[in-house]
Amino acid sequence: MSRFGNAGNGLIRALNSWQVDLALIKETKLSERFSLQFGIQAFNIFNHVQLGDPGFDNLAFNYNVSQDQAGNTVQTLTPAATLGQIVTTNNFNNNNDNAASPNTGTGLPRQLQFMLRVRF
Repeated sequence: MSRFGNAGNGLIRALNSWQVDLALIKETKLSERFSLQFGIQAFNIFNHVQLGDPGFDNLAFNYNVSQDQAGNTVQTLTPAATLGQIVTTNNFNNNNDNAASPNTGTGLPRQLQFMLRVRF
């Protein structure tokens, strides 16, 4: 884990995360014993992007040693390619495994789910 000098944990904070979900259900009696429920659930209804944390190498540098045309050794220190960049959403599956479903949680685009249930 990279740090600024000897600074403690929590010096750099991630962006706030918020999401608004909505669920509506309508129940209609078909008889004394049976009823029908229709429902709709909307996740992230405002389609607000949930950005993840900056990459773990956000303070890393690449150390390169090369030679110029005169044969002198040249040492360069360049920032990593993702210095300070946020390239994932909150729920991005970095390991690309099946342990975490890519279709649940915050950080996803708007999703709608419909339901039809018969109760007896």
